Amino acid sequence: MQILATAITGLLFFLLAGWIYRSGRALSELKQAPALKLKLPVSRTGRVSVLIPAKNEEKNIADCVRPFLSQLHEGDEILVINNYSEDRTETILRELGADEILPDGSGRNLKFRYLNTPQTPEGWTGKNFALHLGTQCASGDWFFFTDADTRHEPGSVDTALAFAEARQLDLLTLLPRCITGSFWEDVIQPCAMGYMGLWFPIRKVNDPASKAYFGNGQYLLIRADHYRKIGGHAAVKDAFLEDFALMKKTKETGAWGMCAFGMEIYGTRMYDSFDALWRGWRRIFLHAFEQKPWPILRRALSVFLFSLFPALALLTLPHGLSLSLCLLILAIVFATAAKTHAIVKAKKRYALLHPLAALVFTGILLDAFRMAILKHPTRWR
Repeated sequence: MQILATAITGLLFFLLAGWIYRSGRALSELKQAPALKLKLPVSRTGRVSVLIPAKNEEKNIADCVRPFLSQLHEGDEILVINNYSEDRTETILRELGADEILPDGSGRNLKFRYLNTPQTPEGWTGKNFALHLGTQCASGDWFFFTDADTRHEPGSVDTALAFAEARQLDLLTLLPRCITGSFWEDVIQPCAMGYMGLWFPIRKVNDPASKAYFGNGQYLLIRADHYRKIGGHAAVKDAFLEDFALMKKTKETGAWGMCAFGMEIYGTRMYDSFDALWRGWRRIFLHAFEQKPWPILRRALSVFLFSLFPALALLTLPHGLSLSLCLLILAIVFATAAKTHAIVKAKKRYALLHPLAALVFTGILLDAFRMAILKHPTRWR
């Protein structure tokens, strides 16, 4: 028992050092991370095509589209690509004033149109095929890809485009604020966003000399000529994380891609149930680590050791040095979690449930590991 106690104490010292390093690195990353602020009016010159893929989005599509209708300039447009929706998505689009793009490419309302896609061909994901078709009808200098589950502030398009033009970017991807509507969303979503920031540091993503890459398909603003140069969605047609793939291609060509905080200009509610959270983040982490089992397993072990083990150890260590170490580690854990919740504008009280979130994420990552080992297929919707 003495040997076990000594080993646990040694492990706790290691975890404490790890958390001190993590917290210091996170603070350094935050200071360097670019962030967009809503400052209106701003000047921008390019025309933008807003492209929104939609499949059974009757709950979301109106709230996503409406903010764009009031901030379009001359030459801007909204294109919704309706990918075989079986609900009221198309009806709602018509009620909002959208015209269907006809087979000959015509449509009365040139500012707000929608396209019904044919069946997705073999070798494509549904989302990539939908956006590929949408870009064939788009005429903007910039393509702005966003998802139906996002909510955008008035003036957000001008802010983002002015930011990208001022820095001569070819691609801008933004991180959102966290919108939730249930207990499990409050527990899991901020935690998930924090892990993504830990494993895909913005500083490295924005460093042209680094091979690190990351993209967020909820907000991708890309120059149309650059998009065509790298082959567009046709070049990443089978990628389940097309956002990662497009940023990777951008960096490989020496073009200028940037990831930034966009919490002030938009937010997202990604999943509305525990089952959807599990399946969605399992897919994201599976493909973020390129379906490679061992990188996924390393992250699962990391989450367990750093975020869950100290809480479990606290239940079995009633006194002594080990108890003090556990309490110190957990204080850092909760403080870091609270900072993450504040950054993504989530409810900070749920940071106290970080060990529960870590337990769930250990399970999600192990499930992704299982899928990687067994080479299970995944689908977009």
